[in-house]
Amino acid sequence: MKKTKKQGFTLVEIMIVVAIIGLLAAIGIPSILNAMSNAQDKAKLRNIADVMKAKGMCVLPTDMGGINATNGQVVAAGIILSHMDGVSTLSDLEVGGDPITIGAIGTEPTY
Repeated sequence: MKKTKKQGFTLVEIMIVVAIIGLLAAIGIPSILNAMSNAQDKAKLRNIADVMKAKGMCVLPTDMGGINATNGQVVAAGIILSHMDGVSTLSDLEVGGDPITIGAIGTEPTY
């Protein structure tokens, strides 16, 4: 009588592995999606703060570190702000498809 060696996995073992992978996916996928949303919200807040800093530098006197905002284009905090008297957007600071609206000096930028 010949003895044959069985190779492979049983159906129960495969079902247990699939159940474990499904459980990990059910826990992990919502966490990843939530983390992406939180990162976009934090990026928007950081960009708004940067634009507010740049706008604040525009109103400071030049001897206190301010910038001459009369030339139409202002570079502050690494951001180029154009047409500070009107409303314009910065596509470089776009987050999730939403561009930032700079607004005039003294107003808060928005997404």
